[in-house]
Amino acid sequence: MIELFIFLLVTGSIVAWWQLMQGRQRARKAAGKVCGNHGLQLLDDTVSLSSVTWDRTNPNSRIRVNYGFEFATNGARRRTGVASMGFPSSYTFTITLDLEEGRLIEAVS
Repeated sequence: MIELFIFLLVTGSIVAWWQLMQGRQRARKAAGKVCGNHGLQLLDDTVSLSSVTWDRTNPNSRIRVNYGFEFATNGARRRTGVASMGFPSSYTFTITLDLEEGRLIEAVS
């Protein structure tokens, strides 16, 4: 019985890790799209999982997954951004860019 529990725990961990890595790739594409639309350069290697939280405000998506990244405004000045996605039902990202003028928030599907 304990072997079954360990097997299910390991299998669940592998599936969760796989889903988070697939989400990272989708976050990279969504952030690149928004940065490209606004003439910014996404620094691809900086996209990483920043947090996984319980979302009580959205009844459709119970988990909120945030991926942080960096982008450059003119090739030299680095800024931060966040790609946020509801899981498991939503594949729409909310991209938040911290610019000098203020925050830019854009939804990308």
